[in-house]
Amino acid sequence: MQQNQKPLLIIDSRYTLYDMRQKRTYKYNAILQKSFLLLQAHFQIQVIFCHSKPNTNDFFYNEFQKNFKDIESKKLSIQELKESQFQNQEILVVTHNYEQFTLTQNYQLYYFSSISQQLDKKKELELKYYQLNPKTKFHISHIQQVISYFSKSENPFCVGYYFYPKKFNELIQFEIFISNNNFNYLPIDFRFQNKYQVIDLLFHKIMDIYKNKEINMKQDEVELFQQNYDKFITENAQIPVVDSTECLDMLIQRDELNTKLESIIASPEFQKAVQEHHIKIMTPEQIVFNNNDQQYDVSNLKYPLIVKSKQGALTANCHIMAIVINEKGLKELFKHEQFKGQLILQQIINHNSIIYKIYQLGSKMIVQKRKSIPNIEINNFKFDEGFYIFDTQKDLFNNVSQCLIQVDEGIHECSNEPQLLKQIELLSSIISKEFKLHLFGFDIIGMNWEFYIIDINHFPGYKNVENARGLFEQLFVQASKK
Repeated sequence: MQQNQKPLLIIDSRYTLYDMRQKRTYKYNAILQKSFLLLQAHFQIQVIFCHSKPNTNDFFYNEFQKNFKDIESKKLSIQELKESQFQNQEILVVTHNYEQFTLTQNYQLYYFSSISQQLDKKKELELKYYQLNPKTKFHISHIQQVISYFSKSENPFCVGYYFYPKKFNELIQFEIFISNNNFNYLPIDFRFQNKYQVIDLLFHKIMDIYKNKEINMKQDEVELFQQNYDKFITENAQIPVVDSTECLDMLIQRDELNTKLESIIASPEFQKAVQEHHIKIMTPEQIVFNNNDQQYDVSNLKYPLIVKSKQGALTANCHIMAIVINEKGLKELFKHEQFKGQLILQQIINHNSIIYKIYQLGSKMIVQKRKSIPNIEINNFKFDEGFYIFDTQKDLFNNVSQCLIQVDEGIHECSNEPQLLKQIELLSSIISKEFKLHLFGFDIIGMNWEFYIIDINHFPGYKNVENARGLFEQLFVQASKK
């Protein structure tokens, strides 16, 4: 056998390659193909299908063959697997069921934990695993994490984490959750108590358990998750958390957030910067309106308006908004079910198609100037109904442009940008201290000498941020020292 032969990586496919189970089909991980390309540089890869039900085994084997033709795969029974011999000195196995998946040869086990596994079964397996394997170095939730095989550190900084699949996939593209010589990453499932895991820091987006469209959990599992998380935090008060749920509560209600931002902007520290740079940063004029089909007077509102839900996160409609140009349009909009209840009615700020996206990642602030929606004027509005509904998570420029007769697609330069950026830097620093947040983003829009801060979002996508992995690792160390 050649000295430079790559280790053999055997992947048990039952849960390991997929985000979640939906009846007879699996949803493939969007970055799985990239992961295989990376792993092939280091390992020989063989995917084993050894499901106990033959029909199920055939189905998933055929699905895998269609999607990943260049990856070697086999169908084996559990017994055939146990009797198999592989011609490699070094073998790594990735499986969620370490008891059944056994070989006659020596191998390194990577225990795979997936939120898609049934709670009771997973709880039983996981607790058995921790009782027999108190050192959790090889506990993973994505196959790309087997790269930690090449990490030689004896005592790395251990980051426990929980993220739902969409956010997890965003982060693993930055290689955030891939263990190295200095950091080890341990997935934590708060659907049951974690008695056997020892971590130095908790990194999470726990609030996403309430996003029913994105999380494959039942209501009782969500409640159990929250209870176990609260208990874990209480019993491990010495472990730093990025970021605490108490800090995040202030970001959820848009009206309360606006009041807090107004107090920050009015503070002597920030007003000193306003006088120095001659730039005014404000919050847009808005009111909270309870649309409960009762009589209302909206004659004093300044149009056009943006109408959105009072709650800025965790609800199905929090990203659905509407442009309204007159009282008739507002009354017609209120007839739509998704615009019932408590709403924010906010004056539209025209800003010449420029938006400043501010990302705070630990102590690092990143500013990205991007193309934004066109200026909206009442006489340029296309629809006779007087309103237009759109989704902010989709292509916002094209989406909003559909409601206008003419669209100015140019980006108009900001003449006082250096002064504006200095003021933004101070504002971001104050927000970080006041809200006790490590990870957040906000938008700045406006023109001339008047600008506006639009919302604050916890843990944005950090799109196109350079050296994101290094910044996150730096954050973990800083947070642990605090």
